[in-house]
This record gives sequence, structure tokens and C-alpha cells, in this order.
Amino acid sequence: MNRSKKINSIQILLMLLPLLILFVLFCLYPLIDAIRLSFTKYNGFTAPEFIGIENYIRLVKDTSWWKAVLNTFQLTAMAYVIQIPLSLLFAIILNSKLKGTNFFRTMIFLPNITSTAIIGIVFFFMFSSHNGIINGVLLNIGFISKPIEWLGNVTCAKLVIIILNTWGQVGYLMILFLAAIQKIPAELYESAKLDGASKWKQFKNVTLPMLGPMFQVISMMCILNGFQLFDSVKVLTNGGPGNETSVMALYIYNYFFNSTGAQQGYASSVSVCATFITAAVGALYFWITSKKFKEN
Repeated sequence: MNRSKKINSIQILLMLLPLLILFVLFCLYPLIDAIRLSFTKYNGFTAPEFIGIENYIRLVKDTSWWKAVLNTFQLTAMAYVIQIPLSLLFAIILNSKLKGTNFFRTMIFLPNITSTAIIGIVFFFMFSSHNGIINGVLLNIGFISKPIEWLGNVTCAKLVIIILNTWGQVGYLMILFLAAIQKIPAELYESAKLDGASKWKQFKNVTLPMLGPMFQVISMMCILNGFQLFDSVKVLTNGGPGNETSVMALYIYNYFFNSTGAQQGYASSVSVCATFITAAVGALYFWITSKKFKEN
């Protein structure tokens, strides 16, 4: 029996070994190296110079960084509020026996397999202030009298970023919701119908409670996607106007690959801070949701 357990343990270890190797090489080692570099002055070419906690002191006083953190939280919250209900709505509609549901499922999911950078370029030309398609249509129908600075106005630029990310992400979230809905036992709906429950009450008392675990997973995915936001902001606004749409990942990128002089030591301290912020938000979310599920 003991020999059998040892064999099973070895088999499990061998199966997990490739994943563990990849985790160490691409997650753990870069994090440890970033922590090491965060205590140095380093431009990527010369030898790192140890400067203690100077980078972290600079980070605390860096208002541009905290502006990027605030923007990240704002865009994540806006994306969460829009993407979750929209993807659930699509899942419920496409779960019904309507004609052409397979076609619409494919069309809604299609943006998810397209590069975010490519989608960003398309949106950039669509929302261009001077020759953009959106302004052209609005001008032709007389809805506006002059072109709107979609990417030059802070509020409009954030709105375009949210639209782009919603269009790119909602299809995948819809598929997850759809899979969860289809796993709900039909007997529960039949019992609700016998009790005289309306469609709304069936949704409220049967569908939503049964989707609880999937809500937890999808919500966490939305939060992590928001904190990893980079491609769309880089292509659309590059953090402008005036760094008002800058996010954490873009801020780190700009210091790592600054053409006028990279500051990889400082960028490492910023990336360490971003990692702990993301981990703290994720841990807080799991603690709150796990506690809520236990109470229910």
C-alpha cells in the first residue's frame, strides 16, 4: 500500500513538473529578479548600482504613478460593471431556442481570438478626431456640429478604452456563463414553474444562485484583466492626454523601455508595487466571496 502511494506521488509530481518548471522560469524567477533590481540604479546596460530603498521612496512621492493606479482601478471597475451584466444577458438570450444562435455565438466570441493590438488600431481609426468613421457618421446625420475629440478628451478616451475591452472580452465571459447555465438541472426550473414562478423569479431564485461559483471565477477574471490592461491603452492613447489614461502596466513599460534612457531599477520597484497591489486586491476579493459563500 505504501509502495503504491509512493508511485502515485511520483506520477503526480512528474505530471506537475513541466508546469512547476514554467512557473519558476517565467513567474517566480522574474519576480525575485525584479525585487533584486528594485534596490538598484540600473539602465539595462551598465552594471546595477545598489541604492537601497531610494526607488521606493521615489515611488511613494511619484504622483504620476498613483494617478496610473487610480486610472487602473477606475477602468477595472467600469469594465466590471459593464462586462458582467452584458455577458450574462448574451448568455441567457443565446441559451434560448432562437434561430441563428450558433451564428451569433460565433460573432460575439470572434473578437476574443483577435489580437488586442489589431483591435486597438481599428478602434483608433474609427474614433480618430479628423477622419474617423464615428465622427463622419455623426456629422452626416446631424447629431454633432463638429468632430468630437474622442481620444483627446479624458472622459471620451476612457469610454473608448472600455468599449474596446468590452467588445474584446465579453464573448469569452458569455461562453463561461452559457456553459454554467446549461449545467443547471432542468428539474429546478420545472419545480419553479409548478410553484407558479414567473420567468423573472426563475432567474432570480434559480439561475442566479446556481451561477454563484461561476460569478466568482468570472469576476476574478475581470479584475485581473483590468489590472493587466496594456495593449488597448498603448495603441489608443499611449496614456494621453497628459497621462490621464495611463495605467500601471503602461507606466512600467515606459520606464523599462524609455528611448531617452531606461530606468529599469525604478521600473522594477514599480512592478513589485503593482504585483503586490494586484495580489492584495485578488486576495481581498477571494476572502470576501469565500466568506459570503460559506454564509450561504
